[in-house]
Amino acid sequence: MASLSFDKAKGRWRIQFLSPDGSRRSVSMKATRARDKGQSKAAAFKNHIEELSTAIKSGTTLSPQVHTWVQKLPMKTHAQLVDAGLVNRRLDPELSKLGPFLNKWFADRVGTKASTVITWRNAERNMLSFFGPEKLLAGITEDDGEGFERYLKSQVAEATARKRLSISKQFLSSAIKTRILTRNPFDGLKTANKTNRKRQHFVTPPETGAILSACSNAEWRTLIALARYGGLRIPSESAILEWDDINWGESCIHVHAPKTEHHEDEGDRIVPLFPELRQALTELWEETPPGEVFVLPNLRHTTNPLTTLTRIIKRAGVKPFPKAWINMRATRATELENEFGAHKATEWCGHTEKIAEAHYWMVTGDDVSKAAEWCSGGAHVVQQGAERGGNGSQPDLPAHEKTPVFPGSAADCEELQPVLMGDEGLEPPTPSV
Repeated sequence: MASLSFDKAKGRWRIQFLSPDGSRRSVSMKATRARDKGQSKAAAFKNHIEELSTAIKSGTTLSPQVHTWVQKLPMKTHAQLVDAGLVNRRLDPELSKLGPFLNKWFADRVGTKASTVITWRNAERNMLSFFGPEKLLAGITEDDGEGFERYLKSQVAEATARKRLSISKQFLSSAIKTRILTRNPFDGLKTANKTNRKRQHFVTPPETGAILSACSNAEWRTLIALARYGGLRIPSESAILEWDDINWGESCIHVHAPKTEHHEDEGDRIVPLFPELRQALTELWEETPPGEVFVLPNLRHTTNPLTTLTRIIKRAGVKPFPKAWINMRATRATELENEFGAHKATEWCGHTEKIAEAHYWMVTGDDVSKAAEWCSGGAHVVQQGAERGGNGSQPDLPAHEKTPVFPGSAADCEELQPVLMGDEGLEPPTPSV
């Protein structure tokens, strides 16, 4: 708590307080000719000092009133509060503009991974395109935020728009920490990542076989096998894979994930050397010259392997599907979860169950077919009829009744194999519960 006293000898009000480092500091104000000699003004000063101190200790933002008060302080008084650790040094006025502010924001983060910077730059480009570099940060309103959200959704897919909106919100949060802003005008906007189920595709074994056969060399076959059968992230994990990471004797691969290297496991995981992976890697190993360190020396510097993969998919006669690399990884994650359970599947793929449920695991046509043959008693429906003493024949239907006909056919079920269930699941929507 701060204290207020009056020094009669000097005719000044003195506000004493503890700085964040624990030392006792004081600021003085000249008494005025007002009846109370400026006591009310000094008391307000003391209250502002207390709010500054509380904001620093609790990590909360200042009220707009105190923020404005700090900006209007005389240079000498402001310097005293800077020395006491209660306020930041006054910034270059140019930094209150969006363009210069973002330039400094990126300059302060030199050394960040190139892939992360690219993602940030996309959001920066959108903000500058919508607001302009001269836009004052303090002039960005909640209404502007909603307009920016609509602009993003008109330019990119909703999931991408939410991601870039989240990064833009991060930019403005930094402006709060530097006391340029007191609140974030984007706080009320939805930025949670939302999966677009329509862009998911289960890459079936026949599709995979055709794609592998359409590859022109063993290196490309291995890259696709690492994604489809190893569940690796392409290109971040495949680019740094070395032959020393392949343990032929223990039938496993050591994979390092740059994306998760900041986690407790430092991004390292073990992936089983599945038969499909062993076949592709063995073929490539036999062609690899002695002394080669990397598994994919010719592809590891390819910045956009998706373009070539799309050409291979078309050459294979397979209908192109969205997010090809991600859907290959998601397909393997789904297969492993079905076969070995969530714990092992997430361990081998290098993500959490929460992430897998939201972005990777899929419901396939096979799941639907199996569910159609299952009943709550645990037995096949036809078998239940036999257990009840029936001879397996169908009961005679009255002449006026027709044999039930259901939409679709066996051929339709086969075509359903790669088709995914929507968010509604197996049950049709109902107007109420």
